[in-house]
Amino acid sequence: MPFAVRTLLLSLSLTLPCIVGADEAAKTRPEHMVYLRTIDPGIAQDIRYASAHNFTGHPLDGYAAPECLLSVNAAKALSRVQAALQAQGYGLKVFDCYRPSRAVADMGRFATEPGDPRKTEFYPRVDKQDFWRLGYVARVSNHSRGSTVDLTMTGPDALPADTWTPSATAVDCTAPYDQRWHDGAVDMGTGFDCFDERAHTDSTQISATAKANRQRLTRAMEKEGFSGYSAEWWHFTYSGDATLKDVMDFPITPLALGDVLKTSNQLIVVTSQKWTDTHATAQRYERQGNRFRKYQAAFDVVLGKNGLAWGKGLGPVDQRDGPIKQEGDGKAPAGIFKLGTAFGYDTTAETRLPYVALTSTIECVDDSHSQRYNQLVDGATTTKDWTSSEHMRSMDELYRKGIVIEHNTPAAPAAGSCIFFHIWRSPASPTQGCTAMDQADITRLFSWLDPSQAPLLIQMPEEQYEQLRVGLNLPGR
Repeated sequence: MPFAVRTLLLSLSLTLPCIVGADEAAKTRPEHMVYLRTIDPGIAQDIRYASAHNFTGHPLDGYAAPECLLSVNAAKALSRVQAALQAQGYGLKVFDCYRPSRAVADMGRFATEPGDPRKTEFYPRVDKQDFWRLGYVARVSNHSRGSTVDLTMTGPDALPADTWTPSATAVDCTAPYDQRWHDGAVDMGTGFDCFDERAHTDSTQISATAKANRQRLTRAMEKEGFSGYSAEWWHFTYSGDATLKDVMDFPITPLALGDVLKTSNQLIVVTSQKWTDTHATAQRYERQGNRFRKYQAAFDVVLGKNGLAWGKGLGPVDQRDGPIKQEGDGKAPAGIFKLGTAFGYDTTAETRLPYVALTSTIECVDDSHSQRYNQLVDGATTTKDWTSSEHMRSMDELYRKGIVIEHNTPAAPAAGSCIFFHIWRSPASPTQGCTAMDQADITRLFSWLDPSQAPLLIQMPEEQYEQLRVGLNLPGR
């Protein structure tokens, strides 16, 4: 978000009489605005203003979902940038795209109110009372027109992304690459939204590696019609659509479940006969055009010792005819879920998923009163605020290979935690709430799953799956 064009409305009473169609724009998404996932699901997203990990320290008004929206032409151009960078071994990760004007006003309120919860990380050498005087903000942002994106570049030399929580230690955004926040990107000289001269695109205060990375990103963006901003290396505005003149204020809402499925090219469908069954069948699918085709043979899995219950998944499913998942209920979650980090006992693994090598001190927190609830943490380096957790590395082989199922993410208290794919104890041994399988089958998942294909898990009883199948264009079993 550029210093010179970051929108700041200093008066809470300021209205928007100059904005064309402001009332309508506040209600619905215009047809020319699209979710980036529907154009290119392979572009990573870390939408900072939908969380508290930004310079204000709170989610901004209008960000009801962590989604990137852009004009359709800008989104297609960004997809071309992604393809070009992938050919060089790199890729894109976006931090912010369309920004409702109500979020702009929220930034303005922050600048006039007391408190600096994220100053240490984002603006350690700047007084926020001087944002306006120093020209770091403006009244209207191109983000609100759907033409501007804040992003970074991923690549082979990038440190793995950390998972941010409110208790994370704040580090100056200009600190050395291995010390500041790990956002999963290559070294770009500073972190995102860093209010500092080192964030200027042509800064001479950064390393040669960071300069080269900035230049690579800038060249790729400019080739597809994006113009950079001198004060912020991450900020680019698409200049190929002259119609993007109106400021908009419609809220950013979750992508409809049907549209989420359209962005996925890999599915794992797990179905049981009844809610109380502890045995189920899993089948992999790959997209071919508008349809999914079975990939290799189905395989057996075991579920929670008490069967299944509706979990906190990606979108609304019919929860009127079944149980609801709760902490400690011994039930595996039913629903549609993203798949997260892979983990295991080995130092490295043959997988394209992010991978965590388990040590004896890594735990999964199942205490719903903890700020770390439903998170993998290193108990040796994390301030402990929990009384209950699962030690991930034990004497048995269950977690020798595993994959996080993103149930209850972000975590709601007592809704269930620490849900994984993992190795079964035996075909007749149900779990405490996970989905377990033979080691050979999870090894095949490790090598098959590809984050760029937006893989999803669909898990539920057969009757509920059939009820959803036609409406959501899911594959037949």
